[in-house]
Amino acid sequence: MRVISSGGFVKYLKLDTYEEVIEKINDSLSFNPKKEKVALADCLGRVTAEDIISPIDVPDFPKSQMDGYAVRSDDTFNASESSPVKLKIIEKIDAGSSPKLSIERGLCSYVATGAPVPNGADSVVMIENTQLEDGAIVITRGLAPGENVMKKGFDIKKENPVLSKNTIISPRMVGLLSGLGIEIVSVYKKPKIGIFSTGNEIILPGDALEYGKTYDVNSFYISSKLRKIGCDTLLLGIARDTKDDIFSKLNEAKDCDMIILSAGASKGERDFVEEAIKSFGELIIHGISIKPGKPTLVGLKEEKLIFGLPGHPTSSFVIFNVLVMPFIYRILGLEKYLEIKKLVSGERIYSTKGRKDFLPVIINGNTVNSVFRGSGAISSFLKAEGVAIISETTEYVDKGEELEVIILED
Repeated sequence: MRVISSGGFVKYLKLDTYEEVIEKINDSLSFNPKKEKVALADCLGRVTAEDIISPIDVPDFPKSQMDGYAVRSDDTFNASESSPVKLKIIEKIDAGSSPKLSIERGLCSYVATGAPVPNGADSVVMIENTQLEDGAIVITRGLAPGENVMKKGFDIKKENPVLSKNTIISPRMVGLLSGLGIEIVSVYKKPKIGIFSTGNEIILPGDALEYGKTYDVNSFYISSKLRKIGCDTLLLGIARDTKDDIFSKLNEAKDCDMIILSAGASKGERDFVEEAIKSFGELIIHGISIKPGKPTLVGLKEEKLIFGLPGHPTSSFVIFNVLVMPFIYRILGLEKYLEIKKLVSGERIYSTKGRKDFLPVIINGNTVNSVFRGSGAISSFLKAEGVAIISETTEYVDKGEELEVIILED
């Protein structure tokens, strides 16, 4: 994009479309998340870097599902009330112990729930369906082969995949891996994201709110969202409106996997982000044909993305979710995309023809209504449950018309 100034006004000669920006970023770098191995206790919320294969059968032995007696089922086929079958007890097998004797015809062994079923036996008769009589059991009902026995590998077979690559590890999955005896897990390294805001008027929470000053919203929102999804963040505070101060913050974040800053990206006389990024790395995009977020810029430094977002909270919120988040997923190693649903507008919504419009909305069933109260409003993104996409060829959307809506996770 090129800009010219005429009579104090800035004119954008060429803006990239939203789709062109995504294509340019994809063409500019490869996404190859680094891998590391972590202990099972530390893998919650991490992303698997490879398929995880079961090293064992589960169960690893034929297991009794009841307290009862391990028998040969063919010994019981003719058992009835009028013609009971009597089997001699030869052993007691508790859970965690190993059978010492095999079951031959006319014999049985007591087995506790979870205990191994001894060789020769193929079924377990429940203890309540038997009667004890002189070191033997009396059975009055026949058993089917395999009754009350979980066969070896019935639950999970050895060498079968149990978790796919690019999966976020949940508490249930940690339990699964523990049950397979897996101690070390291969995951993607957590990306580290450097974050700061710019502006002489921006202050941090805890600072005295002087007239004309504004508390920082963007850095804390972005950092919180990134940490929630598994990133490490480096909060760098506020850069003042000088090229040197912005460059200094960029340099502090030089070892991060991505840098996100907000404000100072337009062409006002105090906006030095463009110059700072050009000195720090390479500027590949400055200006997108969207609303909000027209002055958004994107830079590169050694295959690391730098996003310069608008300073107004709602604008920053929208651009972060619709443009930055898909690339965050990529560096996390996740094959995840924005969730888009078709919903109905609950009101007439006016748009800016010539620019794709991303409008914060609240969702009620299959209906959406705008919650946009201006780019500088905090309440707009607090209430937003989705972002409606309005085509650059559309002047307005009537009540009852269908809209594509990006569903927000938080």
